[in-house]
Amino acid sequence: MTKRNLLLLSSFFTFLILLSCEDMNERVLPNCTGKAGDLLIVADTSCYNRLTGDTIKRIFSSEQVGLPQREAKFNLIQVQHRSFDRIFHTIRNILMVKIDPASKMKLTITKDVWANSQLVITITAPTDLLASETISNNREVLLDYFNDKELERLQAKYRINANSKNAQYVKEKFQLGINIDELYVVAKESDDFIWLRKEKSIGGHQVSQGILIYTYPYTSDSTFYVSELVKQRNAYTKKYVNGAAEGSYMQSYEEYVPNQKEVSLNGVYLNELRGLWYMEGDFMGGPYVNYSLVDEKRNRVICLDGYVYAPQFDKKEFLREQEALIKTITF
Repeated sequence: MTKRNLLLLSSFFTFLILLSCEDMNERVLPNCTGKAGDLLIVADTSCYNRLTGDTIKRIFSSEQVGLPQREAKFNLIQVQHRSFDRIFHTIRNILMVKIDPASKMKLTITKDVWANSQLVITITAPTDLLASETISNNREVLLDYFNDKELERLQAKYRINANSKNAQYVKEKFQLGINIDELYVVAKESDDFIWLRKEKSIGGHQVSQGILIYTYPYTSDSTFYVSELVKQRNAYTKKYVNGAAEGSYMQSYEEYVPNQKEVSLNGVYLNELRGLWYMEGDFMGGPYVNYSLVDEKRNRVICLDGYVYAPQFDKKEFLREQEALIKTITF
Protein backbone atom coordinates (compact mmCIF):
# COMPACT_ATOMS: atom_id res chain seq x y z
CA MET A 1 0.00 0.00 0.00
CA THR A 2 1.49 3.33 -1.02
CA LYS A 3 1.12 6.63 0.81
CA ARG A 4 1.59 10.24 -0.16
CA ASN A 5 1.57 13.34 1.93
CA LEU A 6 -1.19 15.90 1.79
CA LEU A 7 -0.83 19.49 2.96
CA LEU A 8 -2.51 19.87 6.34
CA LEU A 9 -4.08 22.94 7.75
CA SER A 10 -3.74 21.48 11.24
CA SER A 11 -0.78 19.62 12.67
CA PHE A 12 -2.15 17.62 15.55
CA PHE A 13 -3.18 14.47 13.74
CA THR A 14 -1.91 12.03 11.14
CA PHE A 15 -3.25 12.37 7.62
CA LEU A 16 -3.01 9.17 5.57
CA ILE A 17 -3.92 8.50 1.98
CA LEU A 18 -4.58 4.87 1.24
CA LEU A 19 -4.66 3.79 -2.37
CA SER A 20 -6.99 1.33 -4.03
CA CYS A 21 -7.99 -1.72 -2.03
CA GLU A 22 -8.09 -3.56 -5.33
CA ASP A 23 -4.30 -3.36 -5.41
CA MET A 24 -4.24 -5.50 -2.27
CA ASN A 25 -6.75 -8.22 -3.01
CA GLU A 26 -7.49 -7.92 -6.74
CA ARG A 27 -11.23 -8.09 -6.16
CA VAL A 28 -13.64 -7.52 -9.05
CA LEU A 29 -15.59 -4.50 -7.88
CA PRO A 30 -18.97 -3.24 -9.11
CA ASN A 31 -19.27 0.25 -10.50
CA CYS A 32 -20.05 3.00 -8.04
CA THR A 33 -23.68 4.09 -7.68
CA GLY A 34 -25.58 7.27 -6.92
CA LYS A 35 -26.05 10.50 -8.80
CA ALA A 36 -23.28 12.97 -9.55
CA GLY A 37 -22.91 15.25 -6.55
CA ASP A 38 -24.31 12.75 -4.03
CA LEU A 39 -22.32 12.53 -0.79
CA LEU A 40 -23.15 9.85 1.77
CA ILE A 41 -22.39 10.86 5.37
CA VAL A 42 -21.91 7.86 7.65
CA ALA A 43 -22.19 9.27 11.16
CA ASP A 44 -24.23 8.45 14.22
CA THR A 45 -27.05 10.83 15.09
CA SER A 46 -25.27 11.86 18.30
CA CYS A 47 -22.47 13.19 16.10
CA TYR A 48 -24.49 14.47 13.15
CA ASN A 49 -26.79 16.54 15.35
CA ARG A 50 -23.90 18.28 17.08
CA LEU A 51 -20.85 20.32 16.02
CA THR A 52 -19.53 17.82 13.49
CA GLY A 53 -22.83 17.56 11.66
CA ASP A 54 -23.27 21.32 11.64
CA THR A 55 -19.79 21.73 10.15
CA ILE A 56 -20.40 19.10 7.49
CA LYS A 57 -23.67 20.72 6.45
CA ARG A 58 -22.18 24.22 6.46
CA ILE A 59 -19.31 23.17 4.17
CA PHE A 60 -20.77 20.55 1.84
CA SER A 61 -24.28 22.03 1.58
CA SER A 62 -23.00 25.56 1.03
CA GLU A 63 -24.10 27.33 -2.13
CA GLN A 64 -22.24 26.61 -5.36
CA VAL A 65 -21.03 29.90 -6.80
CA GLY A 66 -21.84 31.02 -10.33
CA LEU A 67 -25.35 29.61 -10.67
CA PRO A 68 -28.61 31.52 -11.29
CA GLN A 69 -30.39 29.87 -8.35
CA ARG A 70 -29.23 28.31 -5.11
CA GLU A 71 -27.79 24.82 -5.49
CA ALA A 72 -25.76 23.04 -2.83
CA LYS A 73 -22.22 21.90 -3.59
CA PHE A 74 -23.24 18.34 -2.68
CA ASN A 75 -26.46 16.47 -2.03
CA LEU A 76 -26.08 15.05 1.48
CA ILE A 77 -27.49 11.69 2.56
CA GLN A 78 -26.89 10.64 6.17
CA VAL A 79 -26.99 7.16 7.69
CA GLN A 80 -25.84 5.86 11.05
CA HIS A 81 -23.02 3.33 11.27
CA ARG A 82 -25.36 0.50 12.25
CA SER A 83 -27.47 1.22 9.13
CA PHE A 84 -24.49 1.34 6.77
CA ASP A 85 -25.14 -1.98 5.03
CA ARG A 86 -24.48 -3.34 1.55
CA ILE A 87 -27.06 -1.14 -0.18
CA PHE A 88 -24.91 1.90 0.69
CA HIS A 89 -21.47 0.36 0.16
CA THR A 90 -21.22 1.26 -3.53
CA ILE A 91 -22.19 4.96 -3.22
CA ARG A 92 -19.73 7.08 -5.23
CA ASN A 93 -18.73 9.55 -2.49
CA ILE A 94 -18.63 8.61 1.19
CA LEU A 95 -17.57 10.64 4.23
CA MET A 96 -17.38 8.53 7.40
CA VAL A 97 -17.03 10.09 10.85
CA LYS A 98 -16.20 7.99 13.90
CA ILE A 99 -16.08 9.43 17.42
CA ASP A 100 -14.09 7.17 19.76
CA PRO A 101 -12.65 8.58 23.02
CA ALA A 102 -9.87 5.98 22.91
CA SER A 103 -8.77 6.84 19.36
CA LYS A 104 -6.18 9.23 18.01
CA MET A 105 -7.00 11.92 15.49
CA LYS A 106 -6.79 10.41 11.99
CA LEU A 107 -8.05 11.25 8.51
CA THR A 108 -7.74 8.72 5.69
CA ILE A 109 -8.62 8.98 2.02
CA THR A 110 -9.24 5.64 0.31
CA LYS A 111 -10.13 4.84 -3.28
CA ASP A 112 -12.17 1.92 -4.65
CA VAL A 113 -13.11 0.39 -1.31
CA TRP A 114 -16.42 -1.26 -2.26
CA ALA A 115 -16.81 -0.03 -5.85
CA ASN A 116 -14.86 1.20 -8.86
CA SER A 117 -14.27 4.96 -9.04
CA GLN A 118 -15.33 5.36 -5.42
CA LEU A 119 -13.85 7.81 -2.93
CA VAL A 120 -14.14 7.22 0.81
CA ILE A 121 -12.85 9.73 3.37
CA THR A 122 -12.81 8.59 6.99
CA ILE A 123 -12.31 10.83 9.99
CA THR A 124 -11.67 9.27 13.37
CA ALA A 125 -11.55 11.57 16.40
CA PRO A 126 -11.67 11.27 20.19
CA THR A 127 -14.23 14.07 20.51
CA ASP A 128 -16.96 15.77 18.53
CA LEU A 129 -15.07 19.07 18.80
CA LEU A 130 -11.86 17.67 17.28
CA ALA A 131 -13.78 16.04 14.43
CA SER A 132 -15.52 19.33 13.70
CA GLU A 133 -12.26 21.31 13.78
CA THR A 134 -10.53 18.80 11.52
CA ILE A 135 -13.25 19.04 8.89
CA SER A 136 -13.35 22.83 9.14
CA ASN A 137 -9.57 23.27 8.95
CA ASN A 138 -9.33 21.01 5.91
CA ARG A 139 -12.52 22.06 4.16
CA GLU A 140 -10.89 23.17 0.91
CA VAL A 141 -8.85 19.97 0.66
CA LEU A 142 -11.91 17.81 1.29
CA LEU A 143 -14.07 19.72 -1.19
CA ASP A 144 -11.33 19.49 -3.81
CA TYR A 145 -11.01 15.74 -3.37
CA PHE A 146 -14.72 15.09 -3.90
CA ASN A 147 -15.05 17.65 -6.71
CA ASP A 148 -11.96 16.36 -8.51
CA LYS A 149 -13.26 12.80 -8.27
CA GLU A 150 -16.52 13.83 -9.93
CA LEU A 151 -14.54 15.47 -12.74
CA GLU A 152 -12.34 12.39 -13.06
CA ARG A 153 -15.39 10.15 -13.54
CA LEU A 154 -16.69 12.37 -16.34
CA GLN A 155 -13.29 12.59 -18.00
CA ALA A 156 -13.03 8.80 -18.02
CA LYS A 157 -16.21 8.78 -20.14
CA TYR A 158 -14.85 11.50 -22.44
CA ARG A 159 -11.58 9.67 -23.11
CA ILE A 160 -13.16 7.72 -25.95
CA ASN A 161 -13.63 11.02 -27.82
CA ALA A 162 -9.92 11.90 -27.98
CA ASN A 163 -9.83 11.14 -31.73
CA SER A 164 -13.33 12.20 -32.68
CA LYS A 165 -13.84 14.36 -35.76
CA ASN A 166 -14.56 17.37 -33.55
CA ALA A 167 -11.42 16.75 -31.48
CA GLN A 168 -9.31 16.48 -34.61
CA TYR A 169 -10.81 19.66 -36.04
CA VAL A 170 -10.12 21.66 -32.87
CA LYS A 171 -6.59 20.27 -32.80
CA GLU A 172 -5.92 21.45 -36.34
CA LYS A 173 -7.52 24.85 -35.78
CA PHE A 174 -6.10 25.79 -32.37
CA GLN A 175 -3.23 23.33 -31.79
CA LEU A 176 -4.84 21.96 -28.64
CA GLY A 177 -6.52 18.68 -27.84
CA ILE A 178 -9.94 18.33 -26.23
CA ASN A 179 -11.99 15.13 -25.84
CA ILE A 180 -15.18 16.52 -27.37
CA ASP A 181 -17.79 14.15 -28.76
CA GLU A 182 -19.47 14.27 -32.17
CA LEU A 183 -22.87 15.26 -30.77
CA TYR A 184 -21.53 18.80 -30.71
CA VAL A 185 -22.00 20.72 -33.94
CA VAL A 186 -20.10 23.78 -35.12
CA ALA A 187 -22.59 26.65 -34.82
CA LYS A 188 -20.21 29.42 -35.94
CA GLU A 189 -16.51 30.01 -36.38
CA SER A 190 -13.84 32.41 -37.58
CA ASP A 191 -10.05 32.27 -37.73
CA ASP A 192 -9.71 32.78 -33.96
CA PHE A 193 -13.08 31.54 -32.68
CA ILE A 194 -15.32 28.48 -32.67
CA TRP A 195 -18.72 27.84 -31.11
CA LEU A 196 -19.70 24.19 -30.67
CA ARG A 197 -23.14 23.41 -29.30
CA LYS A 198 -25.03 20.29 -28.26
CA GLU A 199 -28.81 20.21 -28.01
CA LYS A 200 -30.83 17.54 -26.22
CA SER A 201 -34.26 17.05 -24.73
CA ILE A 202 -34.97 15.62 -21.28
CA GLY A 203 -38.61 14.89 -20.59
CA GLY A 204 -39.55 17.17 -23.45
CA HIS A 205 -37.53 20.07 -22.03
CA GLN A 206 -34.61 21.67 -23.86
CA VAL A 207 -31.05 21.47 -22.56
CA SER A 208 -28.35 23.30 -24.49
CA GLN A 209 -24.63 23.01 -23.74
CA GLY A 210 -21.96 24.91 -25.59
CA ILE A 211 -18.20 25.24 -25.81
CA LEU A 212 -16.58 28.47 -26.99
CA ILE A 213 -12.88 28.57 -27.87
CA TYR A 214 -11.22 31.83 -28.86
CA THR A 215 -7.74 33.30 -28.90
CA TYR A 216 -6.26 36.78 -29.00
CA PRO A 217 -2.76 38.28 -28.63
CA TYR A 218 -1.24 38.40 -25.16
CA THR A 219 -0.17 41.95 -24.29
CA SER A 220 0.14 42.18 -20.49
CA ASP A 221 -0.92 40.63 -17.21
CA SER A 222 -3.87 43.03 -17.12
CA THR A 223 -5.41 40.63 -19.63
CA PHE A 224 -6.42 38.47 -16.66
CA TYR A 225 -8.32 41.15 -14.75
CA VAL A 226 -11.95 40.05 -14.43
CA SER A 227 -13.13 43.16 -16.28
CA GLU A 228 -10.79 42.49 -19.21
CA LEU A 229 -11.72 38.80 -19.47
CA VAL A 230 -15.43 39.66 -19.42
CA LYS A 231 -14.85 42.41 -21.98
CA GLN A 232 -13.17 39.96 -24.35
CA ARG A 233 -15.86 37.34 -23.80
CA ASN A 234 -18.61 39.87 -24.50
CA ALA A 235 -16.89 41.03 -27.67
CA TYR A 236 -16.73 37.50 -29.10
CA THR A 237 -20.22 36.46 -28.00
CA LYS A 238 -21.78 39.68 -29.34
CA LYS A 239 -20.19 39.02 -32.71
CA TYR A 240 -20.71 35.29 -33.00
CA VAL A 241 -23.16 33.79 -30.43
CA ASN A 242 -26.67 34.68 -31.53
CA GLY A 243 -30.05 33.73 -30.10
CA ALA A 244 -33.23 32.70 -31.90
CA ALA A 245 -34.56 36.26 -32.03
CA GLU A 246 -33.17 38.44 -34.79
CA GLY A 247 -30.37 40.68 -33.57
CA SER A 248 -30.01 38.86 -30.21
CA TYR A 249 -26.60 37.93 -28.82
CA MET A 250 -24.99 36.49 -25.67
CA GLN A 251 -23.52 38.73 -22.96
CA SER A 252 -22.24 38.38 -19.38
CA TYR A 253 -24.39 39.91 -16.64
CA GLU A 254 -22.78 43.14 -15.45
CA GLU A 255 -24.71 42.95 -12.17
CA TYR A 256 -23.05 39.64 -11.30
CA VAL A 257 -19.27 39.95 -11.07
CA PRO A 258 -17.86 36.53 -12.02
CA ASN A 259 -16.07 34.59 -9.32
CA GLN A 260 -12.37 34.28 -10.18
CA LYS A 261 -9.70 31.85 -9.00
CA GLU A 262 -6.51 30.26 -10.26
CA VAL A 263 -6.41 26.51 -10.83
CA SER A 264 -3.65 24.13 -11.87
CA LEU A 265 -4.15 21.58 -14.62
CA ASN A 266 -1.26 19.20 -15.33
CA GLY A 267 1.24 21.82 -14.22
CA VAL A 268 -0.39 24.60 -16.27
CA TYR A 269 -2.05 27.49 -14.43
CA LEU A 270 -5.50 28.47 -15.66
CA ASN A 271 -7.61 31.44 -14.72
CA GLU A 272 -11.17 30.38 -13.88
CA LEU A 273 -14.25 32.58 -14.08
CA ARG A 274 -17.73 31.48 -13.03
CA GLY A 275 -20.41 33.87 -14.18
CA LEU A 276 -23.91 34.27 -15.58
CA TRP A 277 -24.88 35.00 -19.18
CA TYR A 278 -28.02 36.29 -20.83
CA MET A 279 -29.17 36.74 -24.40
CA GLU A 280 -29.53 40.42 -25.24
CA GLY A 281 -32.79 40.78 -27.18
CA ASP A 282 -34.09 37.33 -26.20
CA PHE A 283 -35.32 35.46 -23.12
CA MET A 284 -32.44 33.10 -22.43
CA GLY A 285 -29.74 32.84 -19.79
CA GLY A 286 -27.71 30.56 -17.57
CA PRO A 287 -24.29 29.92 -16.03
CA TYR A 288 -20.90 29.68 -17.67
CA VAL A 289 -17.41 28.64 -16.64
CA ASN A 290 -14.47 30.19 -18.46
CA TYR A 291 -10.80 29.15 -18.43
CA SER A 292 -8.01 31.29 -19.85
CA LEU A 293 -4.27 30.78 -20.09
CA VAL A 294 -1.21 32.11 -21.89
CA ASP A 295 0.22 30.14 -24.78
CA GLU A 296 3.78 31.47 -24.47
CA LYS A 297 4.98 29.68 -27.58
CA ARG A 298 2.50 31.57 -29.76
CA ASN A 299 2.20 34.68 -27.54
CA ARG A 300 -1.56 34.36 -27.31
CA VAL A 301 -4.32 34.02 -24.75
CA ILE A 302 -6.50 30.92 -25.12
CA CYS A 303 -10.01 31.01 -23.65
CA LEU A 304 -12.23 27.97 -23.31
CA ASP A 305 -15.77 28.64 -22.18
CA GLY A 306 -18.55 26.22 -21.30
CA TYR A 307 -22.14 27.41 -20.91
CA VAL A 308 -25.49 25.82 -20.07
CA TYR A 309 -29.08 26.66 -20.93
CA ALA A 310 -31.52 24.44 -19.03
CA PRO A 311 -34.49 26.52 -17.82
CA GLN A 312 -36.40 23.58 -16.36
CA PHE A 313 -33.53 22.01 -14.45
CA ASP A 314 -30.83 22.59 -11.88
CA LYS A 315 -27.66 23.65 -13.67
CA LYS A 316 -24.79 22.49 -11.45
CA GLU A 317 -24.20 19.05 -12.94
CA PHE A 318 -24.68 20.21 -16.55
CA LEU A 319 -22.05 22.87 -15.91
CA ARG A 320 -19.75 20.33 -14.26
CA GLU A 321 -19.90 18.35 -17.51
CA GLN A 322 -18.62 21.42 -19.36
CA GLU A 323 -15.87 21.98 -16.80
CA ALA A 324 -14.73 18.37 -17.05
CA LEU A 325 -14.72 18.54 -20.84
CA ILE A 326 -12.63 21.72 -20.92
CA LYS A 327 -10.18 20.19 -18.47
CA THR A 328 -9.38 17.38 -20.92
CA ILE A 329 -7.31 19.91 -22.90
CA THR A 330 -3.77 19.04 -23.92
CA PHE A 331 -1.16 21.04 -25.81
